[in-house]
Amino acid sequence: PELDDTQTPAFVMREPFWYDLFDGDLAARCRANGNRMDLQERHGGKIRFGGGLFVHTFYRLISPEEFFGEHPEYFSEIDGRRVHERAQLCLSNPDVVRLCTERVLERIRKDPGARLYSLSQNDWAGYCTCAACRAIDEREGSPAGSLIHFVNQVAEAVEKEFPDVWIETLAYQYTRTPPKTIRPRHNVVPRLCTIECDFSLPLDVSPYPQNRKFVEDIRGWSAMTDKLYVWDYTTNFAHYIGPHPNFASLQGNARFFRDNHVVGLFEQGAYQGYHAEFAELRGWVLAKLLWNPDQDVEALYRDFFAGYYGAAAPLVRAYFDDLQRLTAPPEVALTIWMPPTSAFYPAGFFEAALETWRQAEAAVQGDPVRLSNVRMGALPVLYALLCRAPTEAAPLRYADGRYTPAAADDGIAALAREFLTRFGEGRRIRIAESAEREAAFLSLWRGRVEGFATTPLRGGGWTAAVCPDLGGRVSELAGEGLANVVDPRLGIDVIPAGGDLWNASTQAFRMQDLEPGVAVQVSAGRDDSLVRSIRLDPAGLHLDATHKAPGGTAPTPPAVLRLGLALGDARALCLRVGQGPWETVMPAADEAMVLRSFAQPATPPGTLTLASPFTGRAIEVDLGEAVLETVMVLCDIRQERLLVLAVPARAVPPSREPVRAGYVVRPLAGVTGLPVLTPPASHTADRVVIEDCLVTLGRYGVWGEHVADPLAEDGRAAKLIGNHYEWCLQWRIDPQWFEPGTPYALRVRLRVEPSGQPGKAFWAGIYDTLRRRGFGQIDRTVDQVGEGYQWYEVGTWVPEAGQYLWVGPGQFDAAKGPATSAVKAVYVDRFELRRSP
Repeated sequence: PELDDTQTPAFVMREPFWYDLFDGDLAARCRANGNRMDLQERHGGKIRFGGGLFVHTFYRLISPEEFFGEHPEYFSEIDGRRVHERAQLCLSNPDVVRLCTERVLERIRKDPGARLYSLSQNDWAGYCTCAACRAIDEREGSPAGSLIHFVNQVAEAVEKEFPDVWIETLAYQYTRTPPKTIRPRHNVVPRLCTIECDFSLPLDVSPYPQNRKFVEDIRGWSAMTDKLYVWDYTTNFAHYIGPHPNFASLQGNARFFRDNHVVGLFEQGAYQGYHAEFAELRGWVLAKLLWNPDQDVEALYRDFFAGYYGAAAPLVRAYFDDLQRLTAPPEVALTIWMPPTSAFYPAGFFEAALETWRQAEAAVQGDPVRLSNVRMGALPVLYALLCRAPTEAAPLRYADGRYTPAAADDGIAALAREFLTRFGEGRRIRIAESAEREAAFLSLWRGRVEGFATTPLRGGGWTAAVCPDLGGRVSELAGEGLANVVDPRLGIDVIPAGGDLWNASTQAFRMQDLEPGVAVQVSAGRDDSLVRSIRLDPAGLHLDATHKAPGGTAPTPPAVLRLGLALGDARALCLRVGQGPWETVMPAADEAMVLRSFAQPATPPGTLTLASPFTGRAIEVDLGEAVLETVMVLCDIRQERLLVLAVPARAVPPSREPVRAGYVVRPLAGVTGLPVLTPPASHTADRVVIEDCLVTLGRYGVWGEHVADPLAEDGRAAKLIGNHYEWCLQWRIDPQWFEPGTPYALRVRLRVEPSGQPGKAFWAGIYDTLRRRGFGQIDRTVDQVGEGYQWYEVGTWVPEAGQYLWVGPGQFDAAKGPATSAVKAVYVDRFELRRSP
């Protein structure tokens, strides 16, 4: 029969940005025409971005490496200083306008067949606040003012040579609010982004404050342009294969965008691999909705479930419906980073869901294609159960160059084994957008199930072993006639100050041979922010490390040498810095552990010697020209651990340049002349002191840092800066430092540096991550604290695994900002926990 069917799609540019949809044939069948789809002329072509200018292009056009040295004025002025780290361009600078115009035109000339070229902000904040940029932004009520003013100038010049080209930019985070008076030119495409929103309901239905603000923003943008694009988010970027019940929002959002005159819609999903949570369904349904948001979604669901899951469809659909029907507590939003541990998911939900998926798998045992679909579909439930399991790494046993699980194969290990088996069956699966997050997850659970191998090294009369999967640590070091001096539970490594210094790293490092069997390089982090080379020669084990600055504006922290020692007896340790006297560390009878810190003069000591006073076994560290700030020693009786940190002095003035450090470690034959010590016959954990150096600080260098403080008992403190009120200082309970099942009274010694404003000075408490509740939370106002250091009683409770102690600066009005904080800083000297009678 003759057909006469004319359809007009709801959106001109339709991009369901899911990995499956990148296939050109599938994209064409689904009528997607976006930039990333592999659509050729035989498919009808696509709308594409050209010249390598797709998104976040400022630094691709004017890079700090090329220009910052001679022209810092091209980059953001923040707090009166020109910066380029995590910053933007100075959009009011005429030379920036000129250079961007020239370079955009150059790229268009090389790739003239595209319609769109992006001139858009970097993927962080840090916008310019110089007088000229600020004047525009204040007049326009938004940093979008200086952005559109800038983009319009470039677009005007482009139009003269390429009248059909459109210049795209972002209305993203700090530029999301539209300007009051400036309008995008007719060849400028603003792309509005939903990144902050709640996706449990359609944007205009959810009561979440960011959604209400987004509705206001899109109406402002749609009133000033007929070329409004939207960048929408339809996955969980921290947990691609975790549950993300956002289907209730998909059709409503597509309709909402269409009704607000959006002409190009980009639905970002799990774009790096297959088998994200309901990825096949989401990509297909989104493609259908981008063509026609008014079609019957329920009919699409029925079609998909029946075709994709076969006989298992009723069971999978039952799980799907249960998941989508979950109702979030009022304080919980379904964001694009919400973890599977969220209160959004009730207790027992995933355990019941796993049984449903097992039944679904049984239903398709004779159907290999559908069986594979079901096995991949169950991954998110297994993943959620693992995420909700206790996060402490399983104990490992080390022997013959390999770490193996020390605990019995419990139910969690069985789940992990099942997850890893299915993960290995799939095609190119990505767990998260961040490769580091994925590597950490896989490393944790592979360790629980399989353990880890080490790489042996031999040279210069020494032998060593390196484990890249466990922080790139050195697990063994021995010499001819000299026993191993490394505790493999802790290892030897070089790490940035500011992180968790006291627990062995389980971060997965990449490894490459520098000289097979003699030297290796291990690296981790985005752009290899942590690099360590390890080699053997007659002088010993060489550790050469390079650490780059963290994100934000914080200076690069020093490179700390961390030494986990196996010297035959962990009851005490002697140390000597340079040619100085021997110092000793030994817990008292009422302590199960002790930490001591030894401040150092501002001169290179040359060497550090560490020895057991009972066995005489020792190591010597060649420090080169390093100046140490302190040496810290942890002696842990119950776990038989000796851990030493050599902390270099910080750069003066502070710098964001990479930090480089080099150390040489070598075992020594029996050392004589050591102090004679008599250890206690036994130890009890009646008193536990947690020094400031044992705690971790969130956003180190921005929210807090470890500093010298002559008022503190050991001359050092953790400084919490009053620019926030997060629980940035934390110490995770180590149950082995306490008597089991016994209550302890907690107090904290701290001092407050007031700002002159009234309000809260600090808050502190204990939090249980397993029970999701706190114990003994306290807070004080500035008029309730005394001068100098004071002790504050926090509470009495039974310390257990999964709990942590915390302190934060006092709360202030977030809407008015840190200027209203009642404190400049809070200095924390130590926690003390005493056994309660």
